[in-house]
Formats: sequence, C-alpha cells, structure tokens
Amino acid sequence: MEKEQEIQELKKRIATLENQVQNKPQASNVLRFSLTFIIVFVVLLVLIGIFQFISTTN
Repeated sequence: MEKEQEIQELKKRIATLENQVQNKPQASNVLRFSLTFIIVFVVLLVLIGIFQFISTTN
C-alpha cells in the first residue's frame, strides 16, 4: 500500500510538472510577440524620422 501511495504521489507531481511546462510556451509567445512589436514600432519611427529629415533638407 505504501508503494501505491508513493506511486500516486509521483503521478501527481509529474502531472503538476507537465502543466507547468505546458504553460511556459504561452508566456514566451506573448513575450516574443511583445518584443517583436516594440522592435517593429521603433524601426518604423526611425524610418519616419529619416524620411522627414531627408524631405526637409531638399
């Protein structure tokens, strides 16, 4: 009986670890999307600034 109880406890631990591992990729996807959005936004602002600088010098 003790071995069966230990097995059940190990199964519960494995289940909780699997849930934690499955939840992490979602957080990393949100982080990746956020970083990509910020980088694209900054590049867009820089390009707009360069375009305005070039158009005012003529």
